[in-house]
Amino acid sequence: MLDNIPDYVLLWDDMIERSSAQKRATRDNSPNFWDDPVNVENFVQRLQYNDRTRIELQLASMHIPKGSSVLDIGSGPGTLAVPLAQLDCEVTVVEPSHLMVNAMEKYRTLVGARPIRVIEKDWESAKPAEIGTHQYVIASLSLMMGNIRESLLKMDAAATREVHLFWFLVPPSFSRGNCDLWPLLHGEPYCYEPTADMLWIVLLQLGIHANLIVETKKNGSHYRGIDEVKVDYYTRLHAKTDEQKEIVNTYLEERLIKTEQGYIMPGNAKTAHIWWEK
Repeated sequence: MLDNIPDYVLLWDDMIERSSAQKRATRDNSPNFWDDPVNVENFVQRLQYNDRTRIELQLASMHIPKGSSVLDIGSGPGTLAVPLAQLDCEVTVVEPSHLMVNAMEKYRTLVGARPIRVIEKDWESAKPAEIGTHQYVIASLSLMMGNIRESLLKMDAAATREVHLFWFLVPPSFSRGNCDLWPLLHGEPYCYEPTADMLWIVLLQLGIHANLIVETKKNGSHYRGIDEVKVDYYTRLHAKTDEQKEIVNTYLEERLIKTEQGYIMPGNAKTAHIWWEK
């Protein structure tokens, strides 16, 4: 059945490499987005104070029973890991950012959740022996991974019951902003990351027949203040000069909506929940 379609494993890896290479080339010596304390703090604040409907829907859609063992790949500041630990799940996370790990520990302590085991590495570097096996393996919006074949097969091997993946079905709003602004800032088209429809076909090529459901978020991205918006966009777009920042400012002024709580960048986000049983 798959003889007449492209090799989506190679397509995925190629798109990841081109996207990563483009960002490396424009970043110079500045830190990775998630290694910058300001970006992490802003992200954590939005996580704690913004609408948590998406998080609650993700947790509900996975139907993970209390007390289960869960592996969370790319956990960030504990977006799903901490609520699962509150459900008395035995949670292990694989997260390379030390700042994110520290934020997760503060979040966990604040809500009184049980301890979370941390493997402070990226998924590609984590070894099966240290990962172990878990009833449930999850990865939410953390699939910027090369060598996708080995990455997915390692996830499958680590799960004894189910694997749950959440990924963008269409580029997120900040990537659509990148598409508009990147050519103006850097003189070349923006290299998109691969999307969830490609991920589903990759799984099919690996012999994994996964389920897929589309989820839509219609209220855009929320920010507490204009400085937070600007820092977010400057950093993601690698806008460093005054001229580049002015281009970004004009773009934001034309699109941002001011509210009593702060600012909204309007837009619909479509993500896919892809999962399979063992």
